[in-house]
Amino acid sequence: MKRKSYSEDELKEMLGKFPKMEDKKSKEDLYRSIEPELNKRKRRIAPWITPSMATAAVLLILAIVLPVFLSSLPSNEYSGSADQQESSTESANEPGQDQAETTEQKPSEIEDSSRGENNNSTFDKSETEVNEGTESPFTIQDRSPNMESYVLPGENGEVVVPFTVIKRDDQEGQKVASLVKPENWGLAEDLIKELTFKIDEEREQADVIFPDNFSINGSAYTSIISESIRWRLHPYDVKTINLQTESGSPVVLGNFGEVNTLPIIEENRYFYQIYTSEVSERQFLVPIKAEKEISMEDALNRMKEEQTYGNVDPAVPGHVNFPSVSAERSTLTVTVEHDSWSSDQQLMRMIDAVLATAGNFGFKEVRFQNIKPEKSSSYKFSEPIPVPTYLNPINMNE
Repeated sequence: MKRKSYSEDELKEMLGKFPKMEDKKSKEDLYRSIEPELNKRKRRIAPWITPSMATAAVLLILAIVLPVFLSSLPSNEYSGSADQQESSTESANEPGQDQAETTEQKPSEIEDSSRGENNNSTFDKSETEVNEGTESPFTIQDRSPNMESYVLPGENGEVVVPFTVIKRDDQEGQKVASLVKPENWGLAEDLIKELTFKIDEEREQADVIFPDNFSINGSAYTSIISESIRWRLHPYDVKTINLQTESGSPVVLGNFGEVNTLPIIEENRYFYQIYTSEVSERQFLVPIKAEKEISMEDALNRMKEEQTYGNVDPAVPGHVNFPSVSAERSTLTVTVEHDSWSSDQQLMRMIDAVLATAGNFGFKEVRFQNIKPEKSSSYKFSEPIPVPTYLNPINMNE
């Protein structure tokens, strides 16, 4: 049988017909009737019982285990008095005494101990080799007859790399151009090997002779050749650089037109960075020409910057700052703030680059402050260091 459904109005009408129901009890009576049930609480365990039981259990375990553990160990390991320790030592040194319990080590412990000793030995040797290093690989202070400066372009032709060839006795009469090996050092083809240099330091001038058929294509080559000539003559006491062809005519240098003279390096400002090629482990100090006149402090900060030239890296690490740079006559004083050096070579690279840069700014020596003298045996940092005469020595005896 289908169940009948009612509308809301019909339900209201039906409910209205029911008799009225009332509960005449007051609110107070109702509360009193349920209050006993509300006041019933569960029995709780006293808060001190659980920790006490845990403590008792620990003490019981210790009382059982500790005597057994102590009895299995040598008595002198738990000796607290000096007399007992001395007695134990004397007993251990007696002939025939079994020392296995006190001196025996696990194989892993022996191996770790041996490895630690070897590591210490290697570290000390490494430090000794660094601190006993010979002269700087980037600079030479004194001139000798078998030295001759030269220049090659960088691998990408963007920078010039000046270096110093140290000839063997049997190479004294040979031209440097015949001795250089650009491909071995990560450098580009020699662009000035056909030029002849006549240097007269007494008259403070140099004559550069070009072949009559010499030609240059492109402004990039013109700039590189010009810079190569200037840096080739930089270590010498030369104030004037004259250019001419074999027949005595002016030299045509690309878009420079006819050129009779070139300015010396000192007429521009340079700072030094590090040149590294993937094909050679040899590194070079490389001069970077500033676009405008800059101060020595500006040059030091530029030496921390990344360059757009290929294979050129900052000579000053990022953790180094120069809070104070001052000059007194021909002495430059540089205060160095730094973190730890990754190697002694990193420090030497920076020092040599700063010295070479200071030399370009006309200083004769540099005093470094806040660098410990024992960091490198090549320089005494407690005294002013002379700026270098020659850069990037390449010894033909090697």
